[in-house]
Amino acid sequence: MIFQMSAEHPSAYRIERVIRALNEGKVIAIPTDTCYALACLPQQRSAVEELVKMRQLNPKKPRALVFNSIQQISNFTMLSDTNFRVLKRFLPGPYCFVLESNRKLPRFIGDKRQHIGVRMPKHAVVQAITDQLETPLTVTSAISPEDDSMLYDPWSIEACFPTLELVIDAGDVPGGASSVIDLTDEVEVIREGLGDVEPFR
Repeated sequence: MIFQMSAEHPSAYRIERVIRALNEGKVIAIPTDTCYALACLPQQRSAVEELVKMRQLNPKKPRALVFNSIQQISNFTMLSDTNFRVLKRFLPGPYCFVLESNRKLPRFIGDKRQHIGVRMPKHAVVQAITDQLETPLTVTSAISPEDDSMLYDPWSIEACFPTLELVIDAGDVPGGASSVIDLTDEVEVIREGLGDVEPFR
């Protein structure tokens, strides 16, 4: 179902509908400051498994999560003072930072070393959703498992993933990937995307 919403002023009623779907263990599609993402709650194991199945992901690879604040990130990760300063400088924005999670997240979210990807998109709809949750959202880019093409509009996403509970249509997204920066050991650029990676080289 295509679920239309204002990108700048999402209505509280529509956000409540989204929260209800997430709490019921559903997988949805949300716009971000880079591309569309499939999303669910990390504690809903069946929903996470469904998300992995839909995207045909390796279940042993770490998942990315969307947080509403750096404070929330610090509640769920092993965040050093140095990495706190990095996140404070670059978030919210088109970055995914790899950090080590703590025991507050289910073990099946991370890899063997409990690494996760941390995102804070600069998008009012995402922020409105996560502000109503006590936990972050598990996310993965809306990419077709058939040809690895990135999907940029709600109708293509709905057609590609027909079991989604809803697809939020809040207008155009930039249409690109986030830059992935590993902060768990030596700072390493894993993927260059829409976020400037020069400060990390």
